[in-house]
Amino acid sequence: MPRPAPPEDGGVTEINGLRLAYRGFVTGLAAGYVWAAAAMLGALLAGVDPLAPLHLLGGSGRDGLLAGIGLVQVGSAAIGMTFAYFFGRFFTVRRTLAVAGLCFGVLAWLVVAKLVDSRMSHDLAAAGVRIGLVAASALYGVMLGAAVPTRVDVLRRTPAQQS
Repeated sequence: MPRPAPPEDGGVTEINGLRLAYRGFVTGLAAGYVWAAAAMLGALLAGVDPLAPLHLLGGSGRDGLLAGIGLVQVGSAAIGMTFAYFFGRFFTVRRTLAVAGLCFGVLAWLVVAKLVDSRMSHDLAAAGVRIGLVAASALYGVMLGAAVPTRVDVLRRTPAQQS
């Protein structure tokens, strides 16, 4: 029984998903370092240890600090890749992608904050740290939305028709 002929385009979609996921991975990783720096600055301004946000994620001591840094790297890269793959392929206007990135970053932090809420104290300094963490997440989202490519940037180019 003969096989059906493959489609003209080789069976791929019009979106270069691998390029989109890679750009989201790199952007998310870079934005994760921005998140860490902004969170540390927020903790410093709140009058607590600047490494408190990283210890909050990973635990106490040197191993907790390393675990916190690792979680920021892995989490931010995964969030960036997910955001790019599922949002970048549909958005064609940069401003709407930037707003979606901002919302995505803050929502991602709210999910993480719910998981680490038991580790935070409930005094005035902790409230300052929480505000700093939400601001750092908003900055993460803005960077993510500004750097992830739009649909037009990742469309596959079709070869010119020869006459």
